[in-house]
Amino acid sequence: MNNSHLELLKKLAEEFQPRTDANTRATVETESTDAFATLVDLARDMQDRLDQQQNRIRQLEQLVETDELTGLYNRRGFLRRTREALSRAARQKDCGLLVIADLDGFKEINDFHGHAAGDAVLRHFGQNLRTHTRADDFVARFGGDEFAILMVGSNPDIAKPRIQDLEKATARFPLIWQGSGLPIRASFGFTIYTAQSDVTELLKNADSAMYANKHAKRSRTESNHNAA
Repeated sequence: MNNSHLELLKKLAEEFQPRTDANTRATVETESTDAFATLVDLARDMQDRLDQQQNRIRQLEQLVETDELTGLYNRRGFLRRTREALSRAARQKDCGLLVIADLDGFKEINDFHGHAAGDAVLRHFGQNLRTHTRADDFVARFGGDEFAILMVGSNPDIAKPRIQDLEKATARFPLIWQGSGLPIRASFGFTIYTAQSDVTELLKNADSAMYANKHAKRSRTESNHNAA
């Protein structure tokens, strides 16, 4: 091979090398872009699946903590919210009210009008409680005809007037059942919670206050009846 042949091969090599590098870079860039797009799609798919799982978990938690009849919190959900409120009170040095409400004469409604009427009364009363409490308050049906309210951050100085207003408001509109009115009356009891409060003790104190109120109303009714 003479020098002219070598020069020709050299020139061909020089011309071929840039084209090869460019093609290689283009191929690598294309493959990299495709791989990145695939990773992005996988990441999005994983996030979608995670979001769906979290939504399912939230839905299950809501079902577990919701009273089926009234749509309010059940005892489990209410206790969780109460513990959260106590933790917040410890951090922020605030307080609030825990209220227990129990329907008066509910057994007679079930006995004389049937359980369907009793269920209607419970739903109606629960709706009244939710309507006449703040958005930040938590309302629950504990079971039977017993309800609970957590008034977060309520001022203890206005506790009694608030409970009295709530008692009047929830009894203001009796339920119309099959063309006749069913009375909805309830006895309320409350206790103030602070950062140092214990959930079990709070429920016990509010329950005792509620039964004291119920007994006092019954005594007044009997006294008025005897006086008449």
